Amino acid sequence: MNAMGWSNRFLLAAMLTLGFLASTSTSAQTTGQDPPTRSSGDSVVARDVVVDFAGQVDVPARTSGPVAVLPVQRNQWVRSGDLLAQLDDSQTVIRRRAAALKEQAARLVIQDSVEIRYAETALAEAEAELDDGQAASERVSGAVARNQLRRMKLAVERAQLELARAEKERRQAEIDLQLRAADLAVIDHELAQLKCVAPIEGVVLEVHREPGEWVHAGEPLVTIADAAVLHLHSLVHADELDPARCVGLPVSVQWTKVDPSSGEDIEQSLRGKVLSVDPTRLSGNRFRLHAEVANRRNVTTNSPLEADGWQLSPGMDVTMTIHRGQAETAWRAERARSGSLR
Repeated sequence: MNAMGWSNRFLLAAMLTLGFLASTSTSAQTTGQDPPTRSSGDSVVARDVVVDFAGQVDVPARTSGPVAVLPVQRNQWVRSGDLLAQLDDSQTVIRRRAAALKEQAARLVIQDSVEIRYAETALAEAEAELDDGQAASERVSGAVARNQLRRMKLAVERAQLELARAEKERRQAEIDLQLRAADLAVIDHELAQLKCVAPIEGVVLEVHREPGEWVHAGEPLVTIADAAVLHLHSLVHADELDPARCVGLPVSVQWTKVDPSSGEDIEQSLRGKVLSVDPTRLSGNRFRLHAEVANRRNVTTNSPLEADGWQLSPGMDVTMTIHRGQAETAWRAERARSGSLR
């Protein structure tokens, strides 16, 4: 084959290759999705953001027993202090009734002062007889026999002992009342231990038991997530944000919500900060970034216990903007002057 034929073949192959590359580039630009992050000036915009609860609480059973009442279900919103579950309390209620009767009887003993008043009256009478006898004996010698005076003195001493015994019994009754009250308080505490209440306000993620099932102390009954604080997770290119300098940077989260009254889109946003970054680099020179935002309530919602009572909920489609700090901006400027960011 002559040189002209080979030249034409090379020219044709080059044209086909350039056409294929051009079509591939055009198709990628037309059908491709937006990049996960985009850098613009002093901020980085992350689009593929996962919104999740900041923390979950496994509310345990504080004592062992069968589950009697379980009024909540999955995805239900609860307030702090709401009843989540209650164990069987039939035996404890009977014990409390008996303890309450004993405490009431002990209180009646304290309120009854007849014994002390009787002893005081007997002592006063004995002392009066002794005074009269001694006065008569002083006026007329021998008017009252010595044996009689001695019996009068013994009667006074006996009345004093009776009063002391009545006062001692009253003190013992006061102690007994305190013991009965303590027993009643212990049973009330046991009754409270049978109730499982929500420690925070949030959404019920999981119900681990059914009514009638036995649960041991410490085993979780219900799992609740706090909706007041949310965590956001996103992949960020290390070429756009230095992972060593982004912890603590301010972030803002934006999303669109439809106004139920007008049907128009409403832009909403929350602010937070970067909590941490994973030390492992992923493919494409990316790293995983974790941020935290404080959620806010919707002031127009009718019920705070519904999912729309909070502005942001896990799973919503949001965009997170990471605002670069002065150190990051200065570092990027220096690296730009050197000709490479990495």
